[in-house]
Amino acid sequence: MQLPSGFAEVPCARCGTFVKGIGFGELCPDCQRRRSLRASRYARLISLVVTAGVALYTATRAPLSPAGRLWLAAGVIIIYFVTRKVAYGVLMRHLPD
Repeated sequence: MQLPSGFAEVPCARCGTFVKGIGFGELCPDCQRRRSLRASRYARLISLVVTAGVALYTATRAPLSPAGRLWLAAGVIIIYFVTRKVAYGVLMRHLPD
């Protein structure tokens, strides 16, 4: 069965294998998975470095009360996940093929 564009299969933009169900310039599922794994690794590293920097900065500047330390810990955890999500999205768009 042909697609509306007239082509049954389209080549992957990275590896060149012909795959059904993708558009021109898109990646096949295998290449997409590899790119996602690579972006996830880089995002994890970036978020760890940023979180460690923020944690060190705020630990030296925050009050030493128990409530202050609790808020600091909660903030560090939130910063880690937000930074990782943002870094992953940026890397998925801008990592070279």
